[in-house]
This record gives sequence, structure tokens and C-alpha cells, in this order.
Amino acid sequence: MSSCILVVDDDPAVLHGVATLLEQAGYETRQATTGVMALEKLVEQPHPSLVVLDVMLPGFDGYTVCRRIRAMSSYIPVLMLSARDEVIDKVTGLELGADEYVTKPFEPRELLARIRAMLRFAEQSISSQHTEEQPLTYGALTLWRTQHRVEIHGESVDLTPKEWALLELLMEHPGQVFGRETLLRRIWDEDFYGEPRTVDVHIQRLRAKLGAETASGIETVRGFGYRLAQKTNVTL
Repeated sequence: MSSCILVVDDDPAVLHGVATLLEQAGYETRQATTGVMALEKLVEQPHPSLVVLDVMLPGFDGYTVCRRIRAMSSYIPVLMLSARDEVIDKVTGLELGADEYVTKPFEPRELLARIRAMLRFAEQSISSQHTEEQPLTYGALTLWRTQHRVEIHGESVDLTPKEWALLELLMEHPGQVFGRETLLRRIWDEDFYGEPRTVDVHIQRLRAKLGAETASGIETVRGFGYRLAQKTNVTL
């Protein structure tokens, strides 16, 4: 069964163009022109595998819709589209839970490459749930790769796919420093053409969700990147 992608844009030309691009690539699409319509389409069965979301929408804007999506699910990848190309606009979208941010006008092949990479990552995460293995632990933090689940002191933590992948990589290699470019290649796939600021925003979101004690283990190595502190006795 092909993936179902929800395309949300109030510009008929962009909406039709993106939907046609995806359908020619073999995906099913749903289309919405307002934020309210997008939220209605989101709960239809089967649920969308990914959402392509414009920022400027009548009624609820894309930022509001993204926030609502994240309140409903941490696992539906969201790619935001916008004519706004300022860093603050990209950071806002990423901080609200978007996995990718693409500015208009965009190259169709690049947009399709990003969507394919996002879907591959989501599919790999789902398939890994059927493999039995020991969880990763770091003090009170526990990550089950097979169940795609994270807990702190037994309490579940909702992470987006990219946040989860960042945490998994850091927990797999405590003490190892990962540069921003390396993280872009490892987490965002070889098809991603992004900027280092994207990594910084996701690390900030991850720290906020993990809480002060656990987040303190994710260290910034100035001029290099990030690492999970390697401690002999971790008390979180």
C-alpha cells in the first residue's frame, strides 16, 4: 500500500503542483486549503503518513496546525512550506515540531527527495519495533529502540522522529562528539540539504522535553558539536 500524504496549501497552483508531483511518484494524496480542513483530513482513515504544510493559511495558520498535529501525534512527519526564508521563521516552525522546512519557490526534485527520506526514516522506525533487543539506558532515561519509546523515571516522553533519532545516536555513543554536519547526514539522510541551525533547534527541543537533569547530559562542545556526557555514575 502506498503512503498517503496530506498536502495543505491555500494557493491552488502550489496545492495542485505538489499533489501531482507526489501522485506521479506513486503516493496517494489528500488535499486541504485551510487549517481547519487540514485537521479534519488528518483524522480520516487511513491516517496520513506525512503532512506537507504551508505556513500562510486562512484561519489557523501553519504554525497552529503544526502545534495541533504534535498534540495529536509525535510520529507523523511534518514538512513545512513557506515563502518566508528568514532564520526566525524556520526556527519557529522547527521549534513547534516540524521535521523539515522548505522555502518557496522550491525545486520539485529536492522536495520529493526530502519527502522520500522522511518516509524512509518513519518506515524504518516502525519496522524496528518488531526486533527484540535490550533498551539503551542513561541514568533514569531509558530508550527502547524496538518499541520506539522513551521514558524518564518510568514516565513516557513524546519525541518527534528526528528528536528520537538524535537521542538514540547520542545514547549509542556516549562521550563521542558529533559535529552538526555529521548529524545532518546521519539523521536527516543523504538527501537532506539543510543548515547547521536545524540541528541546534532540534537539540534545544530535545533538551526541553527531557527535563533539566537529564538534558544536562547532552553537552555542547563549542566549535565542534554535541555529545552525551560519559559518566561512570549517573544520578538523574
